[in-house]
Amino acid sequence: MYLVGADFLLLCDDSFSIIEKGGIYFDDNEIIAVDKYEKLESLRIREKKYYENCVITPSFANLHTHLEFSKNNGKLHYGNFGKWLDSVIVNRDSLMDSTLEEAMQREITKMLKSGISCIGAISSYGYDVEVLANSPLRVLFFNEVIGSKEEAVPFLEQSLNARIKECAQYQSKRFFPAIAIHSPYSVHETLLNKALEIAKVEELPLSVHFLESKEEREWLDNGSGYFKDFFKRFFNSDMTPFFSIESFLDKLEGLNPYFVHTLFANDNELERIKKLNGKIISCPRSNRLLNNALLPLSKMYNNGFDVIFATDGLSSNDSLSLLDELKMALYAYSEYDVEYLAQKLLLGVTNYAFKDNKIGLKAGILKQGYVPDFAVFKLECKEQIALNLILNSKEALALYIGGIKVEHE
Repeated sequence: MYLVGADFLLLCDDSFSIIEKGGIYFDDNEIIAVDKYEKLESLRIREKKYYENCVITPSFANLHTHLEFSKNNGKLHYGNFGKWLDSVIVNRDSLMDSTLEEAMQREITKMLKSGISCIGAISSYGYDVEVLANSPLRVLFFNEVIGSKEEAVPFLEQSLNARIKECAQYQSKRFFPAIAIHSPYSVHETLLNKALEIAKVEELPLSVHFLESKEEREWLDNGSGYFKDFFKRFFNSDMTPFFSIESFLDKLEGLNPYFVHTLFANDNELERIKKLNGKIISCPRSNRLLNNALLPLSKMYNNGFDVIFATDGLSSNDSLSLLDELKMALYAYSEYDVEYLAQKLLLGVTNYAFKDNKIGLKAGILKQGYVPDFAVFKLECKEQIALNLILNSKEALALYIGGIKVEHE
């Protein structure tokens, strides 16, 4: 048994409880008790460690990131979604060369240093499967489904089956196969049906980019605008939308999906997402760079959503640090009291990220029976703890995953 403590524990339960001079008593599998450090010291202990002038939180989950774009360092166009997507198509091959694995490993190390223990990896090509499976991270590995040309559907179905089979070889208590639908505008209906059938039969987590841009909204509503020209230029096709927004949502019944972005969803669509038991993931820096917009947070909270926060990939961000992401959001949403917002943001990368998850992972709260995944941050100030953690932390002082302190260069 092990005991780790600090001046403050942020339990990240629904009421955002804080224990001063608290401790976590745990073994390799689960947290046995959370209480005052002094009280826990009387138990049988193999090793103990107390971090002075520090705060401990559940380690963070970055549930939406594209690790395969880890080589991007300024090649892509920002400020307009259409121009950005064009630049991705043009530069994609140069971002996936032989040095990609080294770049991905570098970004994994940075995420670990920032207190992240779990990621949702949106994998378009499967280049990241081995490096992630061999990392200390817990991974929801979302095999992304994309393809709009009917003649390519049989090949894409075979590819998806092969990728799911490959993922099964790595499946463990830390690596969980999953499926991502790229978006309603980019997946042929036959291919979508196949992917959703696999998700249902295998009971896999499902993620989808949804209403990220005005361009997507115009295409799905009217079959016009940027995407009409996009399909003509890049695919030589006079494409029409495969779905309306409503018919697409109907197909997701019973799958409890993660909806990523949802910047331009209206109240009726949010109500439908709620009935689907959907969860909303927001990537504020990505949304600012691509769409000059932010998720209307008050609207989400008023509709009963516990918003999850993530970084997206380096294709639309400058770092994969959730500390950086939360700091940006803290400044951006000026309608909220700063300490209240800081607490909601931390819950959005801990508690909310794991609530009612399909993989059965009890994480995101410092609580008996939950996995011993937690991060330690230096903190001199004893007031407005959540706020000061986000404002002043650049990296975690220590990170424990499965009760083991993660060592990284």
